[in-house]
Amino acid sequence: MWRKIVLNSLYFSGIQSALTPYVGGLGSILMLHRVQNSRPKSFSPNTHLSASPEFLDRMILRLKTEGYDFISMDEAAQRIKHHDKYSNAKPFLSITLDDGYRDNLMNAVPVFERHQVPYTIYIAPGITEASAPLWWEDVEHVIAAQKKVTVDLPNGKREFDVSTTAGKLSTYKFLIETLLLETDQLVQREVTEKLCRAYGFDSLAYVRENVMNWEEVASLSKNPLCTIGAHTVNHYALSKLPYDSAKNEILQSREILKEKLGRDPKHLAYPYGFIQVAGKREFDLAKELGFETATTTRHGVIYPEHKDHITALPRVSLNGHHQSMRYVNTLLSGIPTRFKNMGKKLDVA
Repeated sequence: MWRKIVLNSLYFSGIQSALTPYVGGLGSILMLHRVQNSRPKSFSPNTHLSASPEFLDRMILRLKTEGYDFISMDEAAQRIKHHDKYSNAKPFLSITLDDGYRDNLMNAVPVFERHQVPYTIYIAPGITEASAPLWWEDVEHVIAAQKKVTVDLPNGKREFDVSTTAGKLSTYKFLIETLLLETDQLVQREVTEKLCRAYGFDSLAYVRENVMNWEEVASLSKNPLCTIGAHTVNHYALSKLPYDSAKNEILQSREILKEKLGRDPKHLAYPYGFIQVAGKREFDLAKELGFETATTTRHGVIYPEHKDHITALPRVSLNGHHQSMRYVNTLLSGIPTRFKNMGKKLDVA
């Protein structure tokens, strides 16, 4: 709620339009996950990861009329690295989608083709092969269907009252934070697999139903508008892995994608991507392994100074709670970036 209040205040005060030319930077990398029409529910903690195809269509039309260039991540890399050559260029936008949901193919790709807009989809082979779960959604589905849940956490079993919306939300928040930030990544998967089995939720069937398979990804990769990027193999929080394991997650994802699709992915997105799970070690790894760009989920627009931090690029989330052009315009203005970073352009530490 507070985020909407801030964005509305910046927009309706006129500050957003006045300052965009000065703090809007070279452009932005937009971030999506799911593209689908979903009815709002009282308990839907992952709504922020979903935007409607109608909103996507309106947004592209509006931003084109406002003078933005929609470009691929390949071209975005060139504009960042050689920004002096593009001093007279329009601000750019690159659309990225994480995880390879099937609704991207069904709902987003027709929009991109209609407007001839390039896009990048970051693929985690473990998810594509249904050997790695969408565990954060699994936890949501189990909680949504129950009044009480017992979870076998590393420090012992815990029972949670989820008979109310408030109880569901607080339990979900606790479990996600505990399992993502305080639990070994392999143990995290064991905990969520046990949880799904205990309450009859088939997590791998859910992945197969909701995520593109290799045949679909391979077909899509031949589309000239599409770029396939790497997203590690198993979608682990990289900072929670030992150095060699984190390196292998990145390296093997590239090798698998090359084997399956016949081309070496040049772009990487860190799973989850926020500061606690993707930092300097991960940025250096992506650079060492030769990726042309790597994107985080840290909020921000792109500045010329990102040339020296091309494996620590911020993105602007097209948040499902903020499907209004006034929010998009304010986020693209660069003003929220400066507020968040206490006046600094970059957040790359």
